[in-house]
Amino acid sequence: MVWNRIDLKNFAKDSMRKNYGACVLAAFLISLVLGLDAGTLSQLEDFEMYIPEGITVTVSWMTLLIAIFAGNVFTVGCCRFFVENREYRAPVSKVFHGFQSGHYTNAVWIMFLRDVKIVLWTFLFVIPGIVKTYEYRMVPYILADQPDISARDAFAISREMMRGQKVDAWILDVSFLGWWFAATFTCGLLGIFWTGPYVHATNAELYAVLRENWMRKQNMGQSYGTQGETF
Repeated sequence: MVWNRIDLKNFAKDSMRKNYGACVLAAFLISLVLGLDAGTLSQLEDFEMYIPEGITVTVSWMTLLIAIFAGNVFTVGCCRFFVENREYRAPVSKVFHGFQSGHYTNAVWIMFLRDVKIVLWTFLFVIPGIVKTYEYRMVPYILADQPDISARDAFAISREMMRGQKVDAWILDVSFLGWWFAATFTCGLLGIFWTGPYVHATNAELYAVLRENWMRKQNMGQSYGTQGETF
């Protein structure tokens, strides 16, 4: 199935309208969790010269651990919420899916591996890091769909899904810059009540299209190295 960003955004807006309040709250919760991690590190950098080194190191490690053991798992849950919200009015409680699926440690491990891979590629050179970010873009969605999947299969399926899609996905991301820029003029309110959930809903639509394409190819018997893997 061929996709374009206009159709994805229209589908996303339809999904949001039928469950607007829950979409706003789900997007706000994930931005709050991830924002706390980034904000803490930023404040430490600002006041580093006034804070004892031991405290700085301790807080930095605590922030990193929260991101690994909570932030990434919330990301998986957020993906679950917005994918399910395409079909029905999903409850906000779906954002806790990563903690309730019975495969919490698997989500933590695979998301941790994803982050490490991206960081290492970025250290090698910026461009490979960006490429890997898009290559592994679907990993949290795959985890949301199949919590017990192995790391090898999760990365392989995401790689196959994003093959030939990276540039278009980047253009899709760039198309939201205007909305994020406008959000800065509303003290972030536009980001909370529209841009954030809009982006999440659109990414869920992208995943749905790529998942359908991947599963169609599986049914046609093409070899992907993870032949027979289902969601």
